[in-house]
Amino acid sequence: MKSIRKYEWRTTQMLKEVGLLMFLAALTVCCLTLRTSQSRAGQTVVVTPGENLQTLVNQYPAGTTFTLASGVHRMQSVVPKSYDTFNGEASAVLSGAALLTSFSKSGSYWVATVKAAVHSSYPGYCRASTPHCTFPEDLFFDSHPKVRAGSLAGVHAGMWYLDYATEKAYMADDPAGHTVEVSLLPQAFSGKGYGVTIFNVIVEKYASLAGEGAIDSSAGTNWAVRWSEARHNHGMGVRTGTGMYLYHCNLHDNGQLGTGGSGSNILMQNSQIAFNNYAGYNYYWEAGGAKFSGVKNLKVQYSSFHDNLGPGLNDDTASEAVEYDSNSTSNNREAGILHEIGYNALIQNNYVANDGFNPDGTNVWWGSGIYINTSSHTEVKNNTLVNCMNGITLRYDSRGKGPNGLPYVLQNVDVHNNTITQTTGMACALVKAAVYTSFDNHFQDNTFHLASSTYKYFYWLAEPWTLAQWNQYASLH
Repeated sequence: MKSIRKYEWRTTQMLKEVGLLMFLAALTVCCLTLRTSQSRAGQTVVVTPGENLQTLVNQYPAGTTFTLASGVHRMQSVVPKSYDTFNGEASAVLSGAALLTSFSKSGSYWVATVKAAVHSSYPGYCRASTPHCTFPEDLFFDSHPKVRAGSLAGVHAGMWYLDYATEKAYMADDPAGHTVEVSLLPQAFSGKGYGVTIFNVIVEKYASLAGEGAIDSSAGTNWAVRWSEARHNHGMGVRTGTGMYLYHCNLHDNGQLGTGGSGSNILMQNSQIAFNNYAGYNYYWEAGGAKFSGVKNLKVQYSSFHDNLGPGLNDDTASEAVEYDSNSTSNNREAGILHEIGYNALIQNNYVANDGFNPDGTNVWWGSGIYINTSSHTEVKNNTLVNCMNGITLRYDSRGKGPNGLPYVLQNVDVHNNTITQTTGMACALVKAAVYTSFDNHFQDNTFHLASSTYKYFYWLAEPWTLAQWNQYASLH
């Protein structure tokens, strides 16, 4: 009996000792793993073309720096971890497009296999001349996008058609000797990461939907995109989120917008936004250079907005505390700078030239260099405008109330100390009765260089005025 108890006791002790050893071993492994993880955090990982970037991001802890080697990193889409950094070597390209190398001839068409996801709906509105702009996939011949046709019968030179059901792409142009690509992935970078940095990276040919960006920080916070380029992406090049910092970026030749989005505390500096809206979205809806919606504390400085099919720089829908300072705009459709149904804006020290020309009409309802539409507490000062379709226009429409419950009105708008050169069109205008000085809207101390002393360059109190009439009225108020 004693020997049995002694055996039970020894067995119990052995089990306890084994359990303790197992616990210590597990603790050691855990500590080693933690130490290894800590040592890997902050390290640099070189990524060569052909490696899967998302797989590497998954393997390394938050705060890792990924150096993208020179070359094309094709069909890459990544959701970064917080504080991850992506640095590109010279000519490092992230591409959302697949190469098409195998074609067959079918009648007058060249045919290739393309497997693309079908969406339940496609956001956006198209110009009449480009009715199929909302489909996000683009086909490129030597990096030039072809126009999307709505049916096989509509395909001719310069166009293509994608049959989602048969997974066939049809072209009228012979692909021999050309690099042919089709954009398929929607985003290069996206997700909820905090403090993500993208530096010196070219992001191209992503099939982003309208309102979404190839670089899309809308769900993240405090992203920084610096010295980078976004081009040939179907929707936006870059979509902003709260705390976004854009610095020395070139956002050009994107299908809808160079940049835009929402959020708060957004800063853009020293960037170029040009030649956007190749897909042909309706710019009365949302297209052109940059369009921000519902932003708070937005500042855009020292940047160039030119040759966009739509406004160069535009904010809309209850944006507050907006500042556009020391930018240049030129050759943009409808407006160089458009501040629409918002509050509290400062537009100063900008150079605006040859902007606002609109094929839909030439009067002040259609376009101007600087256009203030139904917004309050806005100051427009020290800007230089040269030969725009119209100079500075204030417009009032019935647009309801913002989410803060305050009505959208044209009130407390002060336009002063600007220099305006105009040959035709209006130099300054306010269109809509009963919202003139009674709503504290004023044009004061502006300088005009006009081609004629008798031409009526001004619209005030519901009628056109000459410069002499304008000056006389201004001297009394």
